[in-house]
Amino acid sequence: MLTLFKSPTPERLFFLLLTIVALSLVPIFPIWGSLGYLTLWIVLLQVPHVPSSDMTITNAAFFFFLAAFLPLRVALILAIVVPAALIIPTGPLPTAASQLFLAACTLLPGSILRHTETSLREEVSTATEKLKSIRSEIAREMHDLVAYSMSQTALRAQRAAADPSYPVAAQQEFAAIESTAADALHELRLVLRALRSNEDERTDHEHTTGLGTVVLDLEESVRAVADDLSASGYSVTYQCRGDGHYTRLQAAILSRVLREMSSNVLRHADHDQPVTITLSQDAHKARLVVTNGVLSSHHRFPSSGMGILGMKERLSTVGGSLDTLTDNGTWLTSASIPLSQPPTRVIEDES
Repeated sequence: MLTLFKSPTPERLFFLLLTIVALSLVPIFPIWGSLGYLTLWIVLLQVPHVPSSDMTITNAAFFFFLAAFLPLRVALILAIVVPAALIIPTGPLPTAASQLFLAACTLLPGSILRHTETSLREEVSTATEKLKSIRSEIAREMHDLVAYSMSQTALRAQRAAADPSYPVAAQQEFAAIESTAADALHELRLVLRALRSNEDERTDHEHTTGLGTVVLDLEESVRAVADDLSASGYSVTYQCRGDGHYTRLQAAILSRVLREMSSNVLRHADHDQPVTITLSQDAHKARLVVTNGVLSSHHRFPSSGMGILGMKERLSTVGGSLDTLTDNGTWLTSASIPLSQPPTRVIEDES
């Protein structure tokens, strides 16, 4: 470092500035920064009127950085260059010995810091992997036990609802049971997806602000519904446009309406015709559209019409609306909500 025993000259100030710049590069680019610093050190020894003591403090910091940011063997090899550059041309052993002592005093703390940081990273990595393993095991058990039982319940209710030997009222009850089981299975699959995803992904999907506004990735719900319908034998295409910010209530209602739309597809849609799901959203409005072909002869399940009524009631609580249209064998359902926060009213859950 620049000493105060002699007046600073432009050469000394210039070298001091260069060494500080090179030293600051060592934490970012350990190898190249170290080589640059050593090059400056060797050049300084060849320049007259620039004492090597000007770099004593920067040398101490350099030795510390070597041990902190490089493997110990590499750090020792590079550290030897400093005293060796003093001995080879002129042979000032006391000065070289002082640099060796300085290296010994600063390499050790740097090495300890590197070891501590490495240990902490390994502990964090081990804990993260263990947590991921636990979450995966929970998701696997829930899938194998709960999801299987729920899917069997939905399947049996579906078959019973289509059995003409039961009274119409009983068929409608079985259809309602199948719808409720399908909703529960959909919710469970979303939970399983969250368990299998990492923390960063979940942070990207949802976070809550101080005003209670939730940024929910409804695209994940659209993908989940599309996967469910595809697994049921339908040809499904989906797309999501734009970006919207929802209150927690708005997000929950849109997700529930989407599930009811998918239940209607399962009840009434023709497997031979494609199903499309489109989510359009911007700062002011969100619109969810589902289209599917309908069976020309009869519906797959008896229907009471309560599903559409329930969707309309739910959407009305947030100022939204539901529109349906039949055109040339295609059924279109469109749900829209304004992305503002109008006064809401509470209705009872039909399920």
